[in-house]
Amino acid sequence: MTIIHVPAHVPACPIMVSTPVGAQRLGTDLRAVAVAVKNVQGWASSISAPEWEGDTADAHDHAATRFAVRLDGAEAALDRAVTAADLFEERLAALFERRTTLTAERAEVNADIDTLSTEIAAATDESRVPEFERRAARLTTRADGLVARIDTWVRDRDAAEADLVAALRGVDTVAEGVQAAADPGRPDVAALTTRLRGLRGDPTGLAAWWATLSRAEQEALTTEHPELVGNADGLPITDRDEANRAALGRDLDYLTQRRDDGQLSAAEKRVLENATYVRDALGEYADQIDPETGAALANVVVYQPGLHSGDGGIAISFGNPDTADHVSVNVPGLTSETSSTSGNLAKTLALHQAALDEGKGTVASVYWLDYDAPSGNPINPFDPLGQLDFGGVALTDKAEAGGERFGDFIDGLRASDEGDRAHLTAIGHSYGSTAVGYALHDGLPVDDAIIIGSPGQPTGTAAELTGADVWVGSMDHDPVSLLGTGDRGGIGALGHDPADVDFGGHRFETGDGALRVEKLLDNHSSYFSGTSLDNMAHVVAGNEGEVSYQPGRGAPGGDYLTLSELLAVSTTATVGDGLLAGGTWLLEHLRPGGIMVP
Repeated sequence: MTIIHVPAHVPACPIMVSTPVGAQRLGTDLRAVAVAVKNVQGWASSISAPEWEGDTADAHDHAATRFAVRLDGAEAALDRAVTAADLFEERLAALFERRTTLTAERAEVNADIDTLSTEIAAATDESRVPEFERRAARLTTRADGLVARIDTWVRDRDAAEADLVAALRGVDTVAEGVQAAADPGRPDVAALTTRLRGLRGDPTGLAAWWATLSRAEQEALTTEHPELVGNADGLPITDRDEANRAALGRDLDYLTQRRDDGQLSAAEKRVLENATYVRDALGEYADQIDPETGAALANVVVYQPGLHSGDGGIAISFGNPDTADHVSVNVPGLTSETSSTSGNLAKTLALHQAALDEGKGTVASVYWLDYDAPSGNPINPFDPLGQLDFGGVALTDKAEAGGERFGDFIDGLRASDEGDRAHLTAIGHSYGSTAVGYALHDGLPVDDAIIIGSPGQPTGTAAELTGADVWVGSMDHDPVSLLGTGDRGGIGALGHDPADVDFGGHRFETGDGALRVEKLLDNHSSYFSGTSLDNMAHVVAGNEGEVSYQPGRGAPGGDYLTLSELLAVSTTATVGDGLLAGGTWLLEHLRPGGIMVP
C-alpha cells in the first residue's frame, strides 16, 4: 500500500514567563518611585533658610543644590527605566495577541492532521490515495509555516526581554544617572506641561498632540504631573491608568506618612480615605486579566480624591474603551461617593460579563462617578452638612453640572477611540439618570442610552432628549421611578417619567419587584441583576433583537400604582396613611453609602 507522509503535530507555543500584566506592574512600581523622587527633588530645590546668613547660608544652599542635582540624576535614570518598562509592556501585549492567534491556528492544524490520519487508517483501497497525498502536502505546508512563525515569536519574545534588561542596566549606576540627566535630548517637561494645560478642554486636539510625543516625553509628563495626565479627557486610557495609579501611590505614601507624623489636615484625611477606598476596590480585581490583551482588566480612568466636597471623583473601566467594539459608561446617583466604589464596581463587572457573553465583540464597561452626587445622611442630627447635601436630590443643579462633566468625559472617549468607532452606551441610574439626561439633551455623542430607576428626565419625550435610542428600565414597585411626572401625576421635581408611554422610550422588562414596604428600596437597587441585567447587556452589546419589553406606563397592559398607592398597598394601609408610613420608612432606611443608589 502507498505510504502517505502526514506531518507530525505542531508543538505548542512556549508559555510567556514575562506577561503584559507583569510588565504593567513593573512599570507601575518604577513610576511610583519616579514620582516620589521628583517630589523630593522639587522639595530640595525649593527649601531655604532665610534666617541664616553668611557662610552658614552659603553652606546650606550649596548642600541643598548638591542634593537636588543628585536627585535629578536618579530622576533621569528612573524616567528611562519607566520608558523601557512601558515599551516592554507594549511589546508583550503584541506578543500575547500573536500567541493567542498561533495557539488557535495550532489547534486547527493538529485537528486536521488527526482527521486525515484517521481517514487514511480507515481506507480499504487505493482509490483515495491522490486525495490523501494532496491533503497531506497542504497540511505539511501549513504546519511548516506555523512552526516557522512560532520560532519567530520565540525570538521576538527573547529580544523584548533582552532589550529591557539592557535598558535597565544602562542606568543602574550614579554615573549613568548623571549622564542621563545631562542628555541634551532629555524632554523639556516645563514646555510640555504648558502645552498640556493649554489643550485641556479640547480632547480631539489633545489626543492628536499626545500622539506626536515620543514615549520618553509622555513618560516624563506622567511622572512629573500624574494628576494632569490621568484626568485629561482625550488621552489614551492605558496612559491615564498609568498616571492615575502613580498618583494613587503617591497619595497613599505621602498622606500615610503625614498621618503617622500627626500632621494630617481634615482635607488630607478625606483624600487619604478616598485613596484607600480606591486601592482596596482595585485590589479586589487585581488578579483579573483582560483576555484580549493579557493586561490587568481594570483601568483607572479618573482619580480625583479631593474633589466634589470631599466625596472624590473616580472612574474605573473593565476592559479598554479605546479598543473595544462596545463601550458602556455607568453613572450612579444619590449617596454615591468614592466610599461606595467597591459595590458599584461589582455591578459594573456583572454588566461587563453579561455583555461579553452576548458574543458580539469586545466590550469595555466603565463606572463613572466624577460629579457631586447628593450624599450624606438626612436624619443624622450630627451631620447637618450631610443633610444639606442630601437635600440636593430634590434639585436639578447637581444633575445639570454632572451632565456637563459627563459630556466632557464622553467627548474624551470619542477622541481617544482607536480603529472603528465604538458602539457607545450611556447608563444612568437614579439621580445619575437625570445627570445623563441633561448630558443627552446637550448632545451627548452616544448610540444608546439606558435610563434605570429614574426620578425624572429634563424633557417630556425621548425625541426631545436625544437622537440616540433611549431604553428605560423602571420597576413598578420602585418608588424612586414613580417620582417623575406622567399620565397619573408624579412629584416632578426632577422632570418627566421616562417609563410613561408618552415619553416614547423603549421600556424593557425588569420585573416589578417585591410589594412590601421594607423591600421597596431593594427594588431600586436591583437593576443590575436578573432580566433587567440581561436586557441591558443586549443593548450594550448591540443585540437589541433579544431585548424583552414591557408596556409603558399608561399604555394598554401598563397599569401601575402611583407613589402614594404603592406606599399604601405595601404597608396595607389607606392611601394617606401609606404615604406617611412609607415616607417615614424611607427616611429611616437611608444611610451613607446608599441604599437608594448602588
